[in-house]
Amino acid sequence: MSTPNDHTTMPSAVNLINMISGIYTSPLWEELHGYVDSLESLRSLSNAIKALQESGKSSEAFAMICALHDVVAIEVPEAVASLESYPDAVRLFVDEFIADTDDLIWDYEIEENGGSPE
Repeated sequence: MSTPNDHTTMPSAVNLINMISGIYTSPLWEELHGYVDSLESLRSLSNAIKALQESGKSSEAFAMICALHDVVAIEVPEAVASLESYPDAVRLFVDEFIADTDDLIWDYEIEENGGSPE
């Protein structure tokens, strides 16, 4: 019988943050994709988030992600907003967000090029 502390029944923090990113990244980029003129604009936004993360500015990258929600008039999901007080969780979320974003942009490139990426 499983107990609340049984790690087989509860997702680890890493898995939980991965799931949060997986659930909420796509809807944000779908809205952004509708607001911008080109994939290059999406890449620029993504690259700005990456640059912040790579320079050790996870909280700024996280703030940018939250600001992008405002741009497209989507409320920042509570599951995402609740991470803000935990620097390690923010860093991990931004890493996962970047990975999910890279996958989505790849998919957009395939769609735009009729089945083959650039």
